[in-house]
Amino acid sequence: MTLYQGYDLQALEEQYDIEATVPTIEVYRVEYGGLSEAAIKNSNPSLGVSYGSEPLQNLDIFPSDNTPSPIVVYIHGGYWKAGDKAGYGFPCAVFNQAGITWIPINYRLAPNVSLDEIIDDVRCALAWVHSNATDFGGDPDRIIVSGSSAGGHLTGMIAAKGWHSKYGLPENVVKGVAAMSGLYDLEPFLHTSQKNYLNLDVSAVERNSPVQNLPRADLPMLIAWAGKETDEFMRQSQDYANLCQAAGNSVETLFYKEHNHFSLGKEFSMSQSDLVKGILELIN
Repeated sequence: MTLYQGYDLQALEEQYDIEATVPTIEVYRVEYGGLSEAAIKNSNPSLGVSYGSEPLQNLDIFPSDNTPSPIVVYIHGGYWKAGDKAGYGFPCAVFNQAGITWIPINYRLAPNVSLDEIIDDVRCALAWVHSNATDFGGDPDRIIVSGSSAGGHLTGMIAAKGWHSKYGLPENVVKGVAAMSGLYDLEPFLHTSQKNYLNLDVSAVERNSPVQNLPRADLPMLIAWAGKETDEFMRQSQDYANLCQAAGNSVETLFYKEHNHFSLGKEFSMSQSDLVKGILELIN
């Protein structure tokens, strides 16, 4: 029996088992962690800055010497149940050199909290950055948000319309978004093993799927994905980009045929990569 996009349950599980597309993800954790440790030694960051009262409601600030500087807020992945900002400090080397402050954030994780609460965390983090930007030399009027995988989904929910007033933010607080290999339609997780820790129902899927909560039309976007991901991961990025473009957004897409889901982050370590240049264009 087909459940979603023509897949039966077994095939759908295989499509969303992204770790099975590589021999191990540990090699990427070690690589990105090592690069980030080196970046900390070569910069002057403020680490573990709280934006809320819970232990995981914190962020790192890698400030630029150029003030007031544009800001890139980065949201890590991990299927909403794992991951940490500590592995994503390394892009500061590229962005600081370009005069940009780099801020990776943490958020509470499932199953300890719901997806609604996770989305609330990233929005609260953004509100904190906007309110405190001048204190660390940032420009609150030039904020870009980026994220990969589950972080790409959360970037999409930052891009969504209609939530800003609750957090005391202007609707245009974010001047551009860059999402990589995101999960923009949550419907398949009503069926797959992810349902066991996400505890989704149809209403939660509607509230929390970027494809059902599109951005304002004047928000420029960069959507990237990898060629060695599953067909469903690639389709999700393509469909979201098409929907946003049809709604009036200026959307640039990047397809990295040679990368897998986890290696795509290496593009953040190269100042001349199309991903980095695309984010710089969003800022400019």
